[in-house]
Amino acid sequence: MSNINISGDMTTGEVTTRWPSTKEVFTKHFGTGCFTCPAFGGEPISMACTMHSTDVNMFVNELTTAAQKEEGAKKQ
Repeated sequence: MSNINISGDMTTGEVTTRWPSTKEVFTKHFGTGCFTCPAFGGEPISMACTMHSTDVNMFVNELTTAAQKEEGAKKQ
């Protein structure tokens, strides 16, 4: 499995552009309106979590899991 390092300092856009499957995690926790928010894409993940009262460590772990599954599927 590739070494995926997602952190709360990364922007929402960085993560969803590199690993589109992570959009499911954003939708699960923040709803579908997340992607039409003017802040989406440029704000750090940690700020998005703060705004939505979501634990950043748990959220980053879920993003990482989704990205790892995506990377694994690419190698098959």
